[in-house]
Amino acid sequence: MKSKRNILITGITGTLGKEMLQELLLTTEDRLFLLIRRKSQLSHWARVRKILAPLGLETLLGTRVQVVEGDICQPQFGLQAHDLHLLLHNVDHFFHVAALTSLNGTEEECRKINIGGTQEALKLAWLLKREGKLERFFYFSTAFVAGSRQTYCSSEDELPGHPAHANFYESSKYEAETAVRQAMKDGLNVTIFRPSIVVGDSRTGAVSEFNVIYPFLKLYAHGILTKLPTRLDNSFNIVPIDFVIRASLAISQQKESIGKAFHLVTKNPPAVGSLLEIGREEYRELPAIQILDPEGFDKESLDTNEQFVYQMLEPYLGYLNDNLTFDTKNTDEALKGTGIEFPSTDKKFLRTLLDYAVDSGYLALQKS
Repeated sequence: MKSKRNILITGITGTLGKEMLQELLLTTEDRLFLLIRRKSQLSHWARVRKILAPLGLETLLGTRVQVVEGDICQPQFGLQAHDLHLLLHNVDHFFHVAALTSLNGTEEECRKINIGGTQEALKLAWLLKREGKLERFFYFSTAFVAGSRQTYCSSEDELPGHPAHANFYESSKYEAETAVRQAMKDGLNVTIFRPSIVVGDSRTGAVSEFNVIYPFLKLYAHGILTKLPTRLDNSFNIVPIDFVIRASLAISQQKESIGKAFHLVTKNPPAVGSLLEIGREEYRELPAIQILDPEGFDKESLDTNEQFVYQMLEPYLGYLNDNLTFDTKNTDEALKGTGIEFPSTDKKFLRTLLDYAVDSGYLALQKS
């Protein structure tokens, strides 16, 4: 029987954090300590209650679920003395999930949250290790730390010396992971998870927030995006959220995962052409889109409206035009015997994602 853990988690209001919270509460007996900010008129306790209530789990507040008020961007997370005392005397595992994942985030925003927040998480981890009970630190990076604007096979065991980042999200996560890897060298028991583009559930398509790749789909579905510099046979690496959660939690239980990184990706990413084909088959009202050769593409050739759309789209283009592939030897080994397999992201899965986005009202389309 696995021993019960006392886990501190950041980022539980985000897409990954919410799913991780639910999975841990439903499948383990771990005790959870959730860091969350007060927001507007809602206290930190009220915000957690709002997340747990739809799951019927709000009765766990104050028992298996403890809440501490804080902000990852503040020194020592802005923790009150009594909350810090609570963490020092209990926490043995620390999951740093919080991040700004918007691909069009500004440099200032990405540096503040993704770099600054991770630096503060590491400082707290060292304090919890030195004066408390911390055994392990888990960091959620991204598979695109290598940069999506290059042809490259990204290794799980290192960061590339010459990344080619497409946006501030990628570059900030690269710098943050650099700091985490230094802490690993200095003796902190670190495990790094690198998911690719996280999308909806593999079975239902469900996702709590439509971010990262979904805004691109919206521009296309609503006829705002009419020209796309890419190739139909280019692939884009997406990964269902349930795989990311199940795989990361299974790996987190393995002592052998200390000091390693794990690519949580699909091994057979879908092609741009497949997505467009499925869209036309399922939703015939989808507007036509002109595919342009990315090599000869000149944004100055676009009219004023098209240039405005291109500026919104530009942070996403690396994911549609890269030849970035991912080494998965660590993940292959870690998932042996767990019953967890790398996800299929075939046409059936793409249909599931589109259908959920339409059924939920995110995409204003009618099925053919």
